[in-house]
Amino acid sequence: MSEQVQEHLRLALRRMLKPLVRLLISQGMSHAELSEAAKDAYVEMAIRYGGEEKKINQSQIAILTGLTRKEVKNVLSRALENDNVPIKQSRPTRVLTGWFNDPDYTGPYGIPIELVYDSAEDDEASFVKLVKTYSGDMAPRQMLNELIRSGCVLEVSKGRYKAIKRDYQHKQLSPELIHRLGELGYRIFSTAATNIDTETLGRGYFDRNVFADEGCTDEVIDEFDAVIRVRGQELLEELDIWLAANQKKPRSGETTKNTGLYMIHYVETPSESQTLRELLIDRDLEVDGQN
Repeated sequence: MSEQVQEHLRLALRRMLKPLVRLLISQGMSHAELSEAAKDAYVEMAIRYGGEEKKINQSQIAILTGLTRKEVKNVLSRALENDNVPIKQSRPTRVLTGWFNDPDYTGPYGIPIELVYDSAEDDEASFVKLVKTYSGDMAPRQMLNELIRSGCVLEVSKGRYKAIKRDYQHKQLSPELIHRLGELGYRIFSTAATNIDTETLGRGYFDRNVFADEGCTDEVIDEFDAVIRVRGQELLEELDIWLAANQKKPRSGETTKNTGLYMIHYVETPSESQTLRELLIDRDLEVDGQN
């Protein structure tokens, strides 16, 4: 694959990941957990489509995916032992757990002590030391702001903070909605990837869109949404009737595939299309070594 194609794929991937990562952050899912999921997907696709042979060994998987043999082994072992690996605690949860459980940060009867933000004294507990112990290189100030925002920490006096809730909770999503996200994303990306694959180019599935050239106001978007809900529903019901009437029992040995049609109304602001570089310039942010 040429470097130009790879760079375009990287740019496309970044854009596709933006709304997903926004959701993951809101639910407390870390980059490490996304990385593990990506490793799982790489190994699975290498096994499915990595070569002509039905069997493929770990060394071949490592070559195809760029993972180490140890990483490949871990993915395979995890899949065989238990597909539902417990999710690691988020960083805010780890910090609160330390504050409520670590003797260095609790007083009589196990009650978490009030902490100053930072202290030059080695033997004095502080929030900065707590974060360093339980959250590694996470910036203490950002951690403190998040814990205050979530209602887990209260500023009792200037520069002194108290933990009042030990459970850091993100806005919860139902398992049904999460499952729907996976199904929807898989089917959309599956068709999109098929339709740009050089081997299937021109022989892919229906993939069309209509959009406003100059953008729309919120009022027009609401009106457009109302039209879609009526006209789109009519089309989907018509297609549902057609599928019901044309479904046939497969002949002996004949395989079947799931198929259907998704219709999605998307809305995005111009800022959501910014690159990371454009965002940094727009926010006047600089890269430095400060917390």
